[in-house]
Amino acid sequence: MLRQLLALTLKDLRLLTRDRSALVLLFAMPLMFILVMTTALKGVFEPGTENRPIALPVVNQDQGTMYVNGRRVVLARAVVDALRGLPGLEVVTGLTPAQAEARVARGAYPVAVVFPEDFSQKALEALTRPEVRPEVRFIVDPGTPFSVVAAVRTAVMAVANRTVAYAQAPYRVQEALGRAAASLPEAQREALARGLTQALTEMYALTQVGGASEVQERTVVPTGFHREDLPSAAEQNVPGYTVFGMFFIMGVLASSIWKEKALGTSLRLQAAPLSRRVLLLGKLLPYYLVNLIQVALMFAVGRLVFGLSLGHSPGGLVLISLATAAAATGLGLTVAAWARTENQITGLSTLLALVLAAVGGMMVPVFVMPSWMQRLARLSPHFWALQGYQDILVRGLGVREVLPEVAILLGFAVAFYTLALLRFRWE
Repeated sequence: MLRQLLALTLKDLRLLTRDRSALVLLFAMPLMFILVMTTALKGVFEPGTENRPIALPVVNQDQGTMYVNGRRVVLARAVVDALRGLPGLEVVTGLTPAQAEARVARGAYPVAVVFPEDFSQKALEALTRPEVRPEVRFIVDPGTPFSVVAAVRTAVMAVANRTVAYAQAPYRVQEALGRAAASLPEAQREALARGLTQALTEMYALTQVGGASEVQERTVVPTGFHREDLPSAAEQNVPGYTVFGMFFIMGVLASSIWKEKALGTSLRLQAAPLSRRVLLLGKLLPYYLVNLIQVALMFAVGRLVFGLSLGHSPGGLVLISLATAAAATGLGLTVAAWARTENQITGLSTLLALVLAAVGGMMVPVFVMPSWMQRLARLSPHFWALQGYQDILVRGLGVREVLPEVAILLGFAVAFYTLALLRFRWE
């Protein structure tokens, strides 16, 4: 019995080793996935740390105001200096508000901070007018994960509130001593003691956490982004998972072509009065339509279950979907042309689907990846498809703004079709 088991085992191992491409994929797929995902995920928990500081453009327009000692102070400058000392932020200065907004709009930075001209003036004016508060403006790319925006906002507001509170402290102490001196005889030490105690109480209150914020924040999106608020979880996730699912069509498409070759159906089709180009298009078109049905179904679920907004440009959404489906089916045809066995098709299509998705930002936001991997992401069609969907759904842009992504995706599709046609054989 052992000899029989050994013989069967050796037989299957010999068969497996003959299909060396499939054997390589069995080891290459998990190896590549480990390398890609580990490298990409390396930065997920690091943004905002000393090793991976978040680049933060800060625009200081504060004109300052006269202080209690007769000197002019610029409180926003003190806030910026304090932010430079935080290990998780890399403060970028020297930009105008328009420049900072433009760079956020094109994805160079996730967030920018603007201190208005009257920041210092309002900080001190708030002492006598409670309805007045200094403001910090955050310009946010809606495509940025909320965790990153929240981390930046928390750090900036903490430093700004502390700076304003310290600046107000002498005025509060002076006011407290004045109240004490006005109500009691000057000669009495007890009155002075009570005044000092009251002043110390005021100063102590400044150090307590959880009080009302001295500074108000205002979050805006870049001009031209047709939305007022930050995106919901559905608006962030549905586009990514839709693109991720669309590219799995390549395995189904390639397997279908391989089975027709194995069963001899393709030879019978060639006997029909049809050109090979028509035959190929006839194979691609059903799966192209399936891709579009996928998109419609995913967004319908997002809309009905989570109240997903479909943006301000249905035309842009259609263009991105058509171009993404073309790239996905083109890649499927390439797999069918280059793979020689069903095992190769399964391994190669799974490898491409997962690795391209990981590199393209489906599983990990691109901006947290190492810089070299951020450049590599642009070689993945997933990256451009996700950018296009986010432009429409998350950033509120229209057809004109997504034309570059559409053109790049169609370029991928043409490249994939060309590679496939150079090697494709019906036999």
